Amino acid sequence: MEPYKQPLKEGLTLCVFNDDTLIFSDKGKWLTPLFALEEFLQTYEGDKSNLAAHDTAAGKAAAILMVRMGIKRVHINLMSELALSYYLANGVEASYEKKIEKLACKTETLLETLTDSDEMYRLLRLRAKLVRGVSVELQDASFGYDGDLLFSNLNITLPEGERLLIQGDNGKGKTTLLKMLMGKLEPTSGKVLIDGLPPSQIRSRTIGYIKQQQTQQQFPVSVREVVSMATDSKLSKERQKWEIDTALRRVGIQNLQDRNFYTLSGGERQKVSLARCLCQKARLLLLDEPTSFLDSTSRQALLETIRALTLNEMPTIIVVTHDKQLEKDLAWPTLTLGLKEKEGGDHE
Repeated sequence: MEPYKQPLKEGLTLCVFNDDTLIFSDKGKWLTPLFALEEFLQTYEGDKSNLAAHDTAAGKAAAILMVRMGIKRVHINLMSELALSYYLANGVEASYEKKIEKLACKTETLLETLTDSDEMYRLLRLRAKLVRGVSVELQDASFGYDGDLLFSNLNITLPEGERLLIQGDNGKGKTTLLKMLMGKLEPTSGKVLIDGLPPSQIRSRTIGYIKQQQTQQQFPVSVREVVSMATDSKLSKERQKWEIDTALRRVGIQNLQDRNFYTLSGGERQKVSLARCLCQKARLLLLDEPTSFLDSTSRQALLETIRALTLNEMPTIIVVTHDKQLEKDLAWPTLTLGLKEKEGGDHE
């Protein structure tokens, strides 16, 4: 009998093998062991092409996570038909000791009719509370100068880890709105709340701001040094190094870490800025015209990185832009500033 099909040792709920070698085990319940496995595999340096897993129970949620992690063979003590169908549809060799129609849990019901793998993965992270983001709320917020309002009675409600695209032509208040969220400007009327508090009362590291890439300086600073500026100085040197390496890896710029930041393309600089925000542990990312001055290749690469962050890190992200194509490219909820029929339009 293959090692991954042998009975689990007492107390274990998940064992994962690389060929015949046990590389991971866990005693947790629900999806906790699988999310722990996901974290383990991010730094695992062994071969990941022939992973096999033995789990005590698997519904569609477990199947989604295992497929996403590249597990090729599974043996499940108690498997639902939804899980078996998902495994087989994604080329996973699946065996079981007992099969039932559906696991008796809410997650199984929620996933039953869903098909988009990214949407399902986000749902699972939300249910597992693996969300970095903070809530954002604007309550009848208005702002203007000398009685001339840029926007009025603006209402926005964003739960933790959600995304919002704010569009509008230049001069419609997009950057002003970001400054209000950062606490650099106070609304003329109404409220701005981040994690239930005014921006002035939250920790400065909570918000990561990424501005348009226009600077043409030639200051000799490496990519790694730029990212390292965001680390918590209270951490040990070893932990700081780990945080920097992790941030560079998660946005895919390990190969750029020794390059001079100011010799990079606009898209590469934006990725460095995202890595800096990850290293900062920012829970709210504010991106101001992130695709400006980018060629099509750099633009596409940046958007792929942003999409990955919304799945794997799940900070709350607000992007402001006049780039109307972004609404189609990101397919996020969108609020448009400056439309008279949506004066201060609501978003929830």
